[in-house]
Amino acid sequence: MENIQLPYSSDELKSASFQRNHQFLLDLEKRVENHPVFDHPFLVKFANSEYSEEGVLFVLKQFGKIVMPFTAAICKLMGSAPDIKSRFMLMDNLYEEMGHNSLNNCHPVLYLKMLDSIGISQRGLEKTEAISSIRLLNNTIFDAVSNKSFAIGCSWLGFGGELTIPNNFPYLIQGIKNCFGSDIDMGFWNRHGARDQDHSDDATTVLCMNTNESEYKALENAVMDSLNLRSMIWSELEKICDEKYQAVFFNVTDKIADKIPA
Repeated sequence: MENIQLPYSSDELKSASFQRNHQFLLDLEKRVENHPVFDHPFLVKFANSEYSEEGVLFVLKQFGKIVMPFTAAICKLMGSAPDIKSRFMLMDNLYEEMGHNSLNNCHPVLYLKMLDSIGISQRGLEKTEAISSIRLLNNTIFDAVSNKSFAIGCSWLGFGGELTIPNNFPYLIQGIKNCFGSDIDMGFWNRHGARDQDHSDDATTVLCMNTNESEYKALENAVMDSLNLRSMIWSELEKICDEKYQAVFFNVTDKIADKIPA
């Protein structure tokens, strides 16, 4: 917990049901650690500057389509929390996402500031159509937090999403820095890092408090579906960027060699 005190007592955290659920999630995390969403080839290419500036701009606009609705999904999930302690746990994440007590530091606002620093207006982002895999992810998340059990909603929004951030974001940050250097506002990305592991741990804790063995299969399916969809996003972005936004590297040696008389 970053901003508020953990609401669960030591007895609750030591209970047999919590420990059993926690072990299940630890085992599940171990089983998915080699999932394609982690270290995806697209992320490696992006970090290695294999795409043009136009391609990086395209990716950042698409990623904005994931960032902007995230707080709304948290609010919907909070509404379905079965008790005040579970809602309290989610409030910590929401409070951080909403910039503590500062509108200017809300994550969506920080993302818009980043885009503005590289010439993309809020209107420009709003006019951008999300790729199909991102639309599918957002629609599925909102269905889960609105219509499924609280545990399933947590699996989609929390456990199945937060797991990817510590691995995925460094690739994006490296590619962005390579492309724009100090000309881009990195406030949004600077808000992520060690605290994302804390959010992942919090998501695990609240999920452990709100599930049982009868849901294990459904939870595993939800987590796998979440990771699969997020991997599909990287694959779709890779396909588009490979086709339209390959960086052009000037090979000086080859060009000089072409001018040397035979």
